[in-house]
Amino acid sequence: MEKKSTKENFIISKNQSTKHKTIDLYRELLECREKKCDEIVTLQKEFKEPVVTIRANYPGKDKNNGVTRFITAEIQDAFKEIFRNKINQEEIYEMPEGLTQFYSVRGDARTLKENAVYIEQNHPLGRFVNIDVYDHNEDYAVARIELFYEPRQCFLCDKAAKVCSKEENHRVEDLIEYMEDRILAYKEDKLK
Repeated sequence: MEKKSTKENFIISKNQSTKHKTIDLYRELLECREKKCDEIVTLQKEFKEPVVTIRANYPGKDKNNGVTRFITAEIQDAFKEIFRNKINQEEIYEMPEGLTQFYSVRGDARTLKENAVYIEQNHPLGRFVNIDVYDHNEDYAVARIELFYEPRQCFLCDKAAKVCSKEENHRVEDLIEYMEDRILAYKEDKLK
């Protein structure tokens, strides 16, 4: 039997495969963000109160893992201790960007954000979460800067976290190692 050559290539090169995986990941993240926005709007309309979201601030692509679940569970406990009598409803979703918790909470959005910043700055794992507060009639989260707080700092240096992330100043592995070391120390402290 004679072999015929064609110009068609049915084998996906490594670069094409990686490119397709990246595109798929971005699509999945966009769908996730749309779902997040939909849930926020649903809770805003239903309760006419601010909505608080909590999710781990984890570097890299694999954001839905045991580390992020542990962090969000611990912060959830601290959050519920402060707001236990003000929570209208709680929703929790497994998303590609990690476990995301949604709360409809009675109160003033800026006061809630003050409390969220307090948790982020004072809880031993607070640096590893994003606690966003959306007022019941606004499409965007209350920003730290609105309350005269400095931008969040990088885990590893004194620069703003957004700057280091955008410029990729640190290896993802180093950031993850830092987080895991802090979590281990936190667990050891809890056992004392």
